Amino acid sequence: MENKIVNCLIPVRSGSKRIKNKNIKKINGLPLVKYVCANIIKSKKVDRFYLATDKLDIYNKLDNLKKKIFFFKRSKKSASDYAQTEIVIEEFINKENIKGIIVLVQVTNPFINFKHIDEAINLLTKKKLDCVFSAVKSKHFIWSNSKKIFPLNYNYKKRNFSQSIKGHYVENGSFYIFNASNFLKLKNRLHGKIGVYEMPIESIHEIDDKEDFNLISKLLK
Repeated sequence: MENKIVNCLIPVRSGSKRIKNKNIKKINGLPLVKYVCANIIKSKKVDRFYLATDKLDIYNKLDNLKKKIFFFKRSKKSASDYAQTEIVIEEFINKENIKGIIVLVQVTNPFINFKHIDEAINLLTKKKLDCVFSAVKSKHFIWSNSKKIFPLNYNYKKRNFSQSIKGHYVENGSFYIFNASNFLKLKNRLHGKIGVYEMPIESIHEIDDKEDFNLISKLLK
């Protein structure tokens, strides 16, 4: 793992189909993007923060936080409705000549704070990992979603207590940490030796629609 500058990339776009202006909609009295940025800006491990957006108006919602967070103008292509996040990551690396570690933070999961990031970076370096993703551990009984229904993680003929299940990890989409040069080679945020940073169970919720937003607003109060 390269031991160089740690850059945090926060991609936010203006378009939103299910919730109008989702990324600037207020949660706990702050625009969502500012709420998340305010919770991570105290990181002791991140050297530079970048908000990658297609609209300067969104960046301006950061107010006083703009002193600590750089503006990165993402392209129309990377801000389109069906563009994968990998497109803006590649734009960012190439245009800013980024080396070393990237922390990708997604504001649709507002449960993140700076301690999560710092602990995950420590995990990355201590265990000499290539990347780390945030997740929640689940001990639910999982079944397939197909024409033929069958259990994926237990035998229903010998039903055990859920406590006896080792569990599995569910990506919560909060953040991903990876090596910039490896990303350019593989075009994937997850690669090589992968580690998991476990977050609290409530962070399994992401903001995708109005119901998610209302539920998360209540959980954060």
